[in-house]
Amino acid sequence: MNYNEAIKKLHAKEIEKIYLIYGEETYLVEEFIKTIKEKVVGKDFEDLNLFTIEGKEFTLEKLIDACETLPFMAEKKLVLVKDLETFQGKKKSISEEEEKKLAAYIANIPETTSLVFYGSTTIDARKKIVKEIQKQGAVLYCQRLNAKELREWVQKSMKRHGKTIDIKEVEYFIENIDYLGKTAVQSLLDVENEIKKITTFVGDRASVVLSDLENIFSSSFQNDIFKLLDAIEKKHMGEAIKRFNAMIHKGEPVIKIAVTLGNQVRNLLKTKLLLEEGYSSKMIAGKIGIHPYVATKCANQCRGFSTERLEALLNHFLQVDLAIKSGKMKDHIAIELFIIEMCR
Repeated sequence: MNYNEAIKKLHAKEIEKIYLIYGEETYLVEEFIKTIKEKVVGKDFEDLNLFTIEGKEFTLEKLIDACETLPFMAEKKLVLVKDLETFQGKKKSISEEEEKKLAAYIANIPETTSLVFYGSTTIDARKKIVKEIQKQGAVLYCQRLNAKELREWVQKSMKRHGKTIDIKEVEYFIENIDYLGKTAVQSLLDVENEIKKITTFVGDRASVVLSDLENIFSSSFQNDIFKLLDAIEKKHMGEAIKRFNAMIHKGEPVIKIAVTLGNQVRNLLKTKLLLEEGYSSKMIAGKIGIHPYVATKCANQCRGFSTERLEALLNHFLQVDLAIKSGKMKDHIAIELFIIEMCR
């Protein structure tokens, strides 16, 4: 059974006794957990029919106690076990003996219980416990989506947000994010956040059109700048340098990137100060003369910096700019050093 089949079965209330769900696409894992909670437990009985056990606190006794307890005013209850290190190689949260007992117990889980193990990105399919779960229930792999799956997922996600989007716009959207390909750094959570930005930008209109996407992404250059600044905000130095060099490789002039970075530091500082005075991002857009979408982005990014830090970075940028113009430093090296300083 694959992930999509499992989701369809959940919606049809065809629920397995046991699941092992794993993979690098954690957004899909969390969506599965959210869906099975809704279908098995519901909001009204979470306190009574939902049991959660963290891997570090796991004991077989705790699990059996949770599984054997009868559900309250419902056909089933849900038992979630997160981050139990026993499905990979040698690293384990439990002893060999407990693992054998757990594998034996899986066949005897009551029909009134649905048990879900999740939190691992990889598993060892050769292990007896994994084979037993496969036999008694379902092992689901949440892998990254391919191009076709991503197109369908984007349209469905837009629909969930009350918007429609045609395939031409979907293709443009995918071209301007960084999800597909071996070197891609975005996850579905990042893609979902991009979709939320678009639906906020569109407002009450029902359809997302190409001009909306062009305004949001502004250009490939502006989109690359935002990705660079996101990496800087998260202090991901290696990713930030990689993104800077990728822009250079695309043919963007170093001086253009430098000026944009400098302007962005100024905008972050102005936004930070205005937020502290109680301005909303919409008001800030008008106050400092930037697009409302850019203002929202600045409002989010400036939270990763103190006012003092932004002032220091602005001063540092002015020194870098002077060093480049006076010929004391090569522009590429100077901006790399500035990015490293911003990531500290």
